[in-house]
Amino acid sequence: MLKISSQEEFGLRFLVQMARAENQEITLSELADKEGVSLTYVRKIFGILRQGGLVQASKGVQGGYSLIKPARQINLKEVFDALGGRMNDFDCSYFSGNLSICANHQDCGVRPLISLLNSKIDDFLSNINLSQLVKEERQVMFHLTGKI
Repeated sequence: MLKISSQEEFGLRFLVQMARAENQEITLSELADKEGVSLTYVRKIFGILRQGGLVQASKGVQGGYSLIKPARQINLKEVFDALGGRMNDFDCSYFSGNLSICANHQDCGVRPLISLLNSKIDDFLSNINLSQLVKEERQVMFHLTGKI
């Protein structure tokens, strides 16, 4: 049901790679190679991550990118907000139907459901940080669900 854009997925993957590198800087070309995507795409996403206050760049021959704060202090809600902010995208002012406004704009049974769902997702993502995703897949799954 929940859809994650490729920008959000790869942005999160890049940040996990950076969290794995701990206090070392990583270049965009290294990330492109590790994740199998174009350098242009990595640059695009890093522009967004910089604007979102998640990464910082250093210049020079040895320059690269690093997380702006420790991975344990960056929660996934911050990441998704920076990469797309679409977690709360249920906007009643936008309507794509044949009417000029939604037929249910005054009394909507769907709006409370979507609002509650968004709230639950935000709470869930706020309680997971980047450092928790650096482990092996089975360990991450166990940490998140208590099951393997």
